[in-house]
Amino acid sequence: MPKMPRKQKKEIEFNPQRTGFLRFKRSGDEYLVTNDIGEYAFLTEKVFSKLAAGTLDKKSAEYKDLSRKGFVRDYMDFAGLADRWHEKNHFLFSGPALHIAVLTRRCNHDCVYCHASSKKGGRGLDMTKETALKVLDSVFASPAPSVTIEFQGGEPLLNWPVLEFMVKEAAERLKTTDKKVGLSLVTNLSAMTAERLDFLLKHNVAICTSLDGPADLHNKNRVATGGGSHAEVLKWWKIIKKRTARSKNGPDALLTVTKQSLGRHKDIVDEYVRIGARSIFLRFLNPFGAAKKAWGRIGYTAREYIEFYTKALDYVIDLNLKKKASLVEHTARIFLRKILTDTDPNFMDLRSPCGAGIGQIAYDYDGRVFTCDEGRMLAAEGTDAFCMGDLKKEAYADLAASPTVKCVVTASVTDIQTLCSSCVYKPYCGVCPVFNYSEHNDLYMHHPNFRCEIYTGVMDYLFARLREPKVKKLFESWAGSSAGVAGIHV
Repeated sequence: MPKMPRKQKKEIEFNPQRTGFLRFKRSGDEYLVTNDIGEYAFLTEKVFSKLAAGTLDKKSAEYKDLSRKGFVRDYMDFAGLADRWHEKNHFLFSGPALHIAVLTRRCNHDCVYCHASSKKGGRGLDMTKETALKVLDSVFASPAPSVTIEFQGGEPLLNWPVLEFMVKEAAERLKTTDKKVGLSLVTNLSAMTAERLDFLLKHNVAICTSLDGPADLHNKNRVATGGGSHAEVLKWWKIIKKRTARSKNGPDALLTVTKQSLGRHKDIVDEYVRIGARSIFLRFLNPFGAAKKAWGRIGYTAREYIEFYTKALDYVIDLNLKKKASLVEHTARIFLRKILTDTDPNFMDLRSPCGAGIGQIAYDYDGRVFTCDEGRMLAAEGTDAFCMGDLKKEAYADLAASPTVKCVVTASVTDIQTLCSSCVYKPYCGVCPVFNYSEHNDLYMHHPNFRCEIYTGVMDYLFARLREPKVKKLFESWAGSSAGVAGIHV
């Protein structure tokens, strides 16, 4: 007997005169709708059809809720919505707030995924004090009222004289300016000493290290000269944590997920819980430096990463709900703050336009200046496409007006990306021209795109779990959390 044809679903009809601008996506038996303010709602097909057609009952709870959120054109508080948009896009009006100073290309680790293409040794790979002064000139010339100077490498502690010099010089300059300056250090801790730690804590330098999980996994990913690096990280972690117990400036750690991490989400999360970490940041690999060359050995597909990420976050959520741990996952926190609050965390890679050149600047050890740290990483591979200029020749004003900056800013506006402009997740996402260039030799996003697939998968997961009252309450606490990680630009 022939199969009966399925009943065709009624086509959704839109009335643009009655419906506020929105993007939508089928989500199970419902529709997820979002708008440019970042509001969202889950709607049944019946309610969604009425919203689209402009026939919602004005006395209904749905009409009142959707009107308040800016989805109904008949009732829109344009002044209020404009104020909220301005608040969420505050980063467009202040100038570069993150200034990354690469103190050296030298490093005493051979990490399998090293994005910075660090060197074991050699001459002329350290920033000089003369260049450091020019970096500080540029930092203090930035119009941003509050800035962070982030010391990176290589391993920045290997150029301790210049690190110490810059911290002291920044403190002196603060005496004659109203600008607020935060200092952070991203380090593998291998060259830390008691004297250096005393100095760093005295000057309120936030310390962030790398921890990829338990010892066997960490040591496989982060190979140190002379043996495993896990023990050294934990030694200093415990000391720093104890020394900063009464302050908000406790240690933080970054994690990079490799193929070896897949299937070990519980081991990794348990390690962070065991050491008393405030947060965990489940970062995926970027195709830069050593990671790109070793991709076949350490890389994975977007689907494999999402499977790992969702299992890990399920576990983190479960530990929190059962009060077995209090741990924030930072990828989730970044998105949740965008989704649930009117304050954007200013994560440079997830804004439109991205932070390259207008939110962050990276100063290489030799005085060359790049739109972002990722652009500097590509330069280490021989691609200078993201170089803004050179401190030996140009001051901040010249660097800020660089054609490179204008080009990258234009290329990172999501409204002009074919895939992004109609995506329901556009209000919360962003594109990375450096990632695109590394993948496709093009500033614009192509499809399929590893990064896009990952972030889409993450947001699919987050919105699905936002339907659960207990999980939503936990997520709201994460969104309002002030916990941050030095080195992740939030």
